Amino acid sequence: MAGATSIIRALQNGPLGILQGDAEGARRDLTLDLFAFAGTVAVALVFRWQARDLIWGLWVSSLTVGYATIVSTIYRGARTVAGGHAVLALIGGLGALAFFTFHFGMFHFVHGVFLNAFFPILDADGGFASLPGMLTRSAVAYWPLILASFISRFSDIFPGEEIGGGNDPFIKPYGNVIRMHILIFVFAGLHALDLAQIAIIPVLAAYFFPWKAVREHLFPEKS
Repeated sequence: MAGATSIIRALQNGPLGILQGDAEGARRDLTLDLFAFAGTVAVALVFRWQARDLIWGLWVSSLTVGYATIVSTIYRGARTVAGGHAVLALIGGLGALAFFTFHFGMFHFVHGVFLNAFFPILDADGGFASLPGMLTRSAVAYWPLILASFISRFSDIFPGEEIGGGNDPFIKPYGNVIRMHILIFVFAGLHALDLAQIAIIPVLAAYFFPWKAVREHLFPEKS
């Protein structure tokens, strides 16, 4: 029965339902977040990443993790509709996916063109670098940052609750994008001041370190 219950809970709540089902699951989440942060710092130090590396790593992480969150949100919203409205939900979901694919992709394309002018990752030959080219090149080079971002944003991609009440589910992916791109501009400014190298660890800590989870673990709220 316990195994069946776990399966049912996984189907109802998604992967996070198992990971955060109890205190032990919360500790595993915190451990994963800390591991992602430590691993990212280690990779940055071993490969001696510079400003260009971290900036493009944050850019590609924003694009991939943010888009995964959007797709997951649309899917979870569509699957809650049953009966005769399922077809309409499917059509609406595909329309939303097309809209956010264009909107989210265009946002990163414009930002990528701007970044490529100052921190070239592709030779644009006097024109604009292509989004697939920037995505492929940066994903291959900076996949550790993508992996760390997926781990640290796992609860955003696969939240335990269903779509319904509360905040707009699309706030989180765009909120994370704004935060990440603010860090990019801050880091670019530090690079212009020749302070980028000493700021790599603080910038990584600002984005990847699980501050909220650590605070909740050390100072749990009393019910």
